[in-house]
Amino acid sequence: MPPAVTDSLDIWAVDPQIGADGSISVDFLLPTGIYINLDVPRDATISHIKQLLWKQAHTYPLFHLLMEIDSYMFSCVNQTAVHEELEDETRRLCDVRPFLPVLKLVTRNCDPGEKLDSKIGVLIGKG
Repeated sequence: MPPAVTDSLDIWAVDPQIGADGSISVDFLLPTGIYINLDVPRDATISHIKQLLWKQAHTYPLFHLLMEIDSYMFSCVNQTAVHEELEDETRRLCDVRPFLPVLKLVTRNCDPGEKLDSKIGVLIGKG
C-alpha cells in the first residue's frame, strides 16, 4: 500500500515544515462590519484566539459599539460545508478545521450560564 499523502494546501494537516506551533493567517469579521486579519497559532484554543482578537479590535474604529467579550462566539463553515457555531471555546482551531481560515464573531443567543443550567437539568432528568 502506498504511503499516505496529505494535501499540500491543507493548512490544518500536521506538516513538518510548518510545525505544530506554526501560525496561520485568519480573517475575522466583527459584528460592526470591521475586518481584521491576524496571525494566530494553529493549535490555539478558541478562547485564546478570541482574547487575541479582542486586544487587536480595541485599536479599530467602532470598538465602543461592541458588547462584553463573553457576549460573542465564533461561527465558521467547516470542512463538510456546514455552518458551525463554536460555543465550546476549549476546542483548538486545528480541531475545528474551518473550510477557510475565516471566523465570524456573532452574538450569543443566550447567557452561557443559562445554557449550562439547561444542560445540567437535562442530564439529571429535570424537565
